[in-house]
Amino acid sequence: MPTDLDDIFGSLGRQADAIPLGTAEQARKRGRQRSRNGALIAAGAAVCLVLAGVGVMVRPQRHADHPVTPAPSAGPLPVVGSPLEFDPPVRESSAPDVAGGKVYTAWKAGDGKVTVAGADLHTGRLDWKVTGMGLDDEIVSYGVRAAEQGIMVAVNDQIYVYDPAHENANDWVLTAGDLDEVVPFDQALIRRWDINGQIDAHNWRTGRKLWTLEPQADKAVRLIGVRAPSDGLTADSHSDGRMLAVTSSGKIQVRDAASGQLQRTITPASPAQAGSMFVAYDGWLYEGGPPCCDSSAYRVVATNLATGESSVVLTEGVGHALGGLDVCGPDRVCVLDQKDGGTSVSAVDVRQRKKIWTVAGPPDGSSLSSYNGTMLIGGGQNIVLLDAKGDELLSTPAIHVDWLDPNRLLVMPITGAGTVSVFDITTRKLTELGTVPQRVDMCAHSADRLVCPTTTDLRIYSLTG
Repeated sequence: MPTDLDDIFGSLGRQADAIPLGTAEQARKRGRQRSRNGALIAAGAAVCLVLAGVGVMVRPQRHADHPVTPAPSAGPLPVVGSPLEFDPPVRESSAPDVAGGKVYTAWKAGDGKVTVAGADLHTGRLDWKVTGMGLDDEIVSYGVRAAEQGIMVAVNDQIYVYDPAHENANDWVLTAGDLDEVVPFDQALIRRWDINGQIDAHNWRTGRKLWTLEPQADKAVRLIGVRAPSDGLTADSHSDGRMLAVTSSGKIQVRDAASGQLQRTITPASPAQAGSMFVAYDGWLYEGGPPCCDSSAYRVVATNLATGESSVVLTEGVGHALGGLDVCGPDRVCVLDQKDGGTSVSAVDVRQRKKIWTVAGPPDGSSLSSYNGTMLIGGGQNIVLLDAKGDELLSTPAIHVDWLDPNRLLVMPITGAGTVSVFDITTRKLTELGTVPQRVDMCAHSADRLVCPTTTDLRIYSLTG
């Protein structure tokens, strides 16, 4: 699955001056006046098309050979437990995030500080709450991101890290500039400083520095986590255990995420570029780029991380731009090509280095996400769902679509009030589950729960009745 959006997760302040690690309480007391232009942590799961800048609506394609049977209209979606109220009175809130059977959210309270809270997804019970985060100067950006190993709350350029089990009372904090990267691995929380390419790995529980790669002449310009086939839907699942560092000369360093030890340095068939689209999955790295201009031409490179074997598997000339890239089957990568306002989707056999099939994509398509061989292509006003053969299963215009599991899609309004539905890919049946009210930000979900913020609270809904 694509890692270009979710792996680049630390863009939280404009300065790259290091602040010594300490407790979050110490960070709260530091009043430092800075000029910032920070961006929020990309909160939320993995392959949500809206995170790729796609706000889309869904309407089933009613081909005679692909009938879609909607269920009868449903009432309000059932609420689990009591809503988690934003208290003290909230001025604004961030999108929630889900991990380990819990939901976490952050909000900016009336005093200008940030509060974060966690609740049990299946009971709605409030489990944990921390208030008063933020420096003495103005808070311009904040957000929460949850992983199995820790809860990360970004406030301006500070990332507060908490134990999701709440067994460790000593929270800790690190600083990241808006060009730095902070990538969650199972083994460590790893940060790359953009100013010099230094890489630091920190213990999730204590913040203790586990290892450091000092600045090198051929500095690291991008960090990438490798996903395994057993990983779930979240982009933060990097159970493979390898960390990839792209260097300024275009080489790929393969390192052990737990120790930082160098396992292999690969010189790809075409030099890797920091701003390219990268997908690292099942022992392979796929890179699409260069990232330059509209209609700039591009190539897709496939690299075997175990052997170092590398080849260019696809090239497109001037007039073409890369809109999306993802693994869509064994030894297969799918590419969204943009040209003259139109798009096409191609499946490429990595071993044979040739296209297997090509079909038309939606106009202005700008994202591609694949799961279990099925592909969502979104962008502009349209979205389509394709099967592994390129046949269309679903077509747009309309709302927000996300994967529930390999065979089901969640379909709902982006933030407006409306109906929540599930589309079954196997039966091509759209089932209405219930309605939700107007929301102030994106929702998060697990396979059986939907979590949405309103202006006053966070509500957990059951997707199973």
